[in-house]
Amino acid sequence: MKEELDKDIDQEIEPREMNPTEYRLLTLLFNFFRFPEGITLSSLRKIMQGFYDNENRDSDRRKLSRDIEELGALGFHIKYYPQKNGKDFVYVLVKDPLSKTLEFTEDELREISALLLKGYSEAPKYELYTAARKIFAGDLEYFPEMNENPEENSEELGETAFQILEALKNHTPIRIKYYKTFPEDSYLKEADPIRLIRKGGQDHYLLAYDREEKAKKRFVLPKILSVELLQGDPLYQARGAKKETEEDLIIHAGLFPVHEPKNVEWICKEEGLVKAKLFLTGIKYTEAKNKLSFQSTNLEGLLPFLWRWPDAIETVFPEELNSVFRNSVKQISELYEKV
Repeated sequence: MKEELDKDIDQEIEPREMNPTEYRLLTLLFNFFRFPEGITLSSLRKIMQGFYDNENRDSDRRKLSRDIEELGALGFHIKYYPQKNGKDFVYVLVKDPLSKTLEFTEDELREISALLLKGYSEAPKYELYTAARKIFAGDLEYFPEMNENPEENSEELGETAFQILEALKNHTPIRIKYYKTFPEDSYLKEADPIRLIRKGGQDHYLLAYDREEKAKKRFVLPKILSVELLQGDPLYQARGAKKETEEDLIIHAGLFPVHEPKNVEWICKEEGLVKAKLFLTGIKYTEAKNKLSFQSTNLEGLLPFLWRWPDAIETVFPEELNSVFRNSVKQISELYEKV
C-alpha cells in the first residue's frame, strides 16, 4: 500500500517556490477579495509595501496596470473608476455575472406563486404546480394540495376528448368530472353536450346543457378530468327557448350576461395598445388613436387584463370598473395576508 502511495506521489507535479511576480499577483488578488468595494493605488502602496513603493508614483501605476492585465488573463477582471477628487482611481474586482442572485420579498414570492397557480388552473401542467409550491413564501399547510397528477390526466386527455366527440356525434348524455380552480375540488356534473367552441385556436370549450340546473353552460375542455357516457335520451332539445343563440358562443368573460350593457373606454399607453386589443378579441370595439371603446355585460370579466398589465392603460371609464378593480386587489391582498 505504501509503495502505491509513493508511486502516486512521484507522478505528481513537483511543487516549486513562487517567484516574486507570482507572489505579488497572488497578494494583489487577495487584497481585491478583502476589499470588494474597491481599493486605490494610494491604499495599495500602504498595504503592499515592498511591491508598490517606488518613489515615482507613475512607475507604480504602470506596474499595477501590468499586474491587472495579468490577472485579467487568468480570469480575474479589474475595472477602475476615477474618484470624485480626480487625483486617484478606485480599482474594483469584477464579480462573475453568472454568480449574481435575485432576491425576492415574501410578498413578491406569493404574488409569483399566485400567478403560477392561476396558469395551472387554466391549463394544468405538473411543472406549474410544483414551481408555485417551491416559491410559495409561507407555511405549506396553507398551500392547496394536488391529489391527482396532471401528467397522468394529460395521458387520459385523448380518451376524454374521444368520448366527448362520440357523445356529440350520437347525442348521448354524459357525466363529467370537472373542476374550476384545482383538480382536488372537482365535482360531478351530468350534461347533454351541444357543441365544441374554440377561441383563438388554443382554448377549447364544451357547450352543454346542465341537466340539473336546466341551463346551457360552457366547460373548459382541459378541466374535464373524465367522461362517462350515460344511457337514455338527452333532455336538451335544440328548439324553442332552449335553442342555441349568439350568446351561447360568447367566450369572452367581459360579455357574459351578468348585468346590463355598460359603456367602457380604455385610453391606452402606446406600448399597451396591442396588448389591450388582443385581450378584447371577441368583443366589438371602436378605436380612435389610443382609445378603445366597447360595451361589457360583465365588468369583472375585464379584471384579468387590469391585474396583469395595470400600467398599460392611462385612463379607465366608467369609474365603476376602477372600483371593481380596487376591490378585487384588496380582496387578493387580504387573502394572502391570511396565508
